[in-house]
Amino acid sequence: MNIGIFVLALATFVAGTVELVIAGIINMIAEDLHVSVGAVGQLVSVFSLVFAFGAPVLIALTSKVEKRKLLLIAMLTFLGGNILSIVSPNFTTLLIARIILAASCSIVVVTSVTMAAKTVATELRGRAIGLIFMGLSASLVLGVPLGTIIGQNFGWRMTFVLVAVLSIVSMLGIIKFLPKVPPQPAIPLRKQIATLKSKKIASIQLISVLELTGHFIVYTYFTLFLKTTMDLSTNMISMVLLVFGIAGITGGWIGGWASDKFGGAKTILTFLILFAVSLFLLPYATGSMISLLIVVVLYGAMVWALSPAVQNYLAESAPDSSDIQLGLNTSFLHLGVALGSGFGGLLVDYYSVTINTWVAGIMVVLALISAIYSLTINRRGNSSIQGL
Repeated sequence: MNIGIFVLALATFVAGTVELVIAGIINMIAEDLHVSVGAVGQLVSVFSLVFAFGAPVLIALTSKVEKRKLLLIAMLTFLGGNILSIVSPNFTTLLIARIILAASCSIVVVTSVTMAAKTVATELRGRAIGLIFMGLSASLVLGVPLGTIIGQNFGWRMTFVLVAVLSIVSMLGIIKFLPKVPPQPAIPLRKQIATLKSKKIASIQLISVLELTGHFIVYTYFTLFLKTTMDLSTNMISMVLLVFGIAGITGGWIGGWASDKFGGAKTILTFLILFAVSLFLLPYATGSMISLLIVVVLYGAMVWALSPAVQNYLAESAPDSSDIQLGLNTSFLHLGVALGSGFGGLLVDYYSVTINTWVAGIMVVLALISAIYSLTINRRGNSSIQGL
């Protein structure tokens, strides 16, 4: 794997940190800005909605820009969004900062995934995409727990100082290690959307929406869950998030490897079952730290193993429009993040936080049904897909 793939993984690591770190400092922001925890959770929803719907538009508008230059412009805008977050005097300003961050992150992540898929041999594609998603899961290992500790000891604004520093490091890596990449022809939005007329492709994309909805119904409010059910200290919560992130990094690699070896469809079906089981077990695992960590490891590994598997399955199922599908999938992933964070916020405002785990598990079961449906379409159509 060439060093450029690792630079792209670093960029997605930084993007993932700013998106997900809210989960670790949600209570601090709510208290400081005098809003509810559910309201702060909407910062994740707004970020993800802007990402989901803005990514196709922004990628189309910037299609004529040389790719390394585009990444640098996006990272510079990202830095500006972090600075605005640091100085935000109120919730509205922080909300505006999140919109700026989401728009820039959408370009960073979509461009990184597309470049990773195109710069390696076909047989390594799943692992290359998996490495990019390992960058996102690594943000859980380092970004979220470290951001939580920094927020607890120095204030939540210092968490965004950390992200700003990381964005500068990422820009230096892009300049030094990424070659210039010529722009690709623009793909009209109408053509991108038209590819979703295929029931098979639509059902595969729906897997990402549903499983990420389930994940973020729980994860955005995971700090609240751990405080409520186990009365854990901030340091212990950071440790649990660290374990979750380490499992996620491992899962990202496992998902890429398994989809290359066994095919995307089989990998997705297996991992969705294990993911659903972990969510249903989570409320019962709070009796001891050992049982909690066992379930958290399974949960973290499965959720991050699914993304490279789904993207590889898309590339297998739609080879003629793989670029479009990989780009759209990042939007669908973030639509799931937005729906999960928003729905989860409504649940915690009116019900016990343990309800979130049950609703999340149901969402993942729906994702499993969508995966099975995509497989039956393949069999009815008598088409051959790698790994089936």
